[in-house]
Amino acid sequence: MLAHHDIAMKSLISAQPRTRLKDTVSSLNGRLLIVVGVANGAEARAFSSYLFAAGQAGTIPDFVGGFALFVSGYLTAAEHGLPDLGMILRGEIARQTDIVEQAAWLAAAENESAPLPIGVDIDTGYGNEASAVILTCRQVHKQGAQYVQIEDQYSINKSCGHLDGASGAGKQVIDAQEMIAMRLAPALAFAAGVDDLMVMARTDALASEGLDESLRRAHLYEQAGAGLVFVEAPENDDQLASVARELATTSALSVANVVEGSGKTPYKTPRELHEMGFDVALFPVGPLLAGHVARNAYYEKLGVSDDTRAIAGADQDSFDAFSRTVGRDQFTAWNRRFRFE
Repeated sequence: MLAHHDIAMKSLISAQPRTRLKDTVSSLNGRLLIVVGVANGAEARAFSSYLFAAGQAGTIPDFVGGFALFVSGYLTAAEHGLPDLGMILRGEIARQTDIVEQAAWLAAAENESAPLPIGVDIDTGYGNEASAVILTCRQVHKQGAQYVQIEDQYSINKSCGHLDGASGAGKQVIDAQEMIAMRLAPALAFAAGVDDLMVMARTDALASEGLDESLRRAHLYEQAGAGLVFVEAPENDDQLASVARELATTSALSVANVVEGSGKTPYKTPRELHEMGFDVALFPVGPLLAGHVARNAYYEKLGVSDDTRAIAGADQDSFDAFSRTVGRDQFTAWNRRFRFE
């Protein structure tokens, strides 16, 4: 009886081993890695399932070399109804990573594919000492992170990179050498002890210190060992091009961050970023913003007692489709197969 159930389990629960980000990076060969922020498990499952279908259909462009999911401080704060102004702590970001990892695994098990790798925004490390950074890396790695993003903002007044600091008076950054010694080096030390974690170093210096200083810091962080380097919020096309051109001279992957509608950085498509020379296109909040627009349109209909069916996709069997997305058929199949009668 046990052997019969073992065979059935293998046929029903058949996710492949997780895609290793390091393997994806090593096989990019000039192609683009696209990283997408997901605010919850439903978004993680939906994007994972979409990519599986797109891969089967052969619709993924040739210039794209891989995808990853992203757990961001902005999204995690928003899930709590909070702004990204330093309100989220280590426990929340680790829990959010666990939720996204589980959803990615479930989607992969349903599609008999490999779960997507996950990157995690750990802000300034959630503490003022190196031990805090190491503990944060340990906790998010344990939950499935394959890269961590750490930044050089001053921790007390930090905010989303496309906001203006916790008080609205502008972002502040710590000294580059302090960033390397107190934040980047501990993260790299932890990563050196495991075989599947990369470190992304982000500088927010452009807003307060200018482009030259932000590029100087990017070079320093790459020289210190960061595998991915990220200059936050270039303000125009010229600055964006300068970042791409300058980072192309380093051994690290260059990252461009696209926040639809923020106004801090010109919008670029993944193809445009690839053509500019970036290695990684990070779209950290787009799915959440798209959902926000749709929800507001729904509320406007409901608030005046109008018919909400069309905007909720009822003509497309939206309830049934969403239930499938979050695993209804998968779970009922498991429950039907493993019963005691």
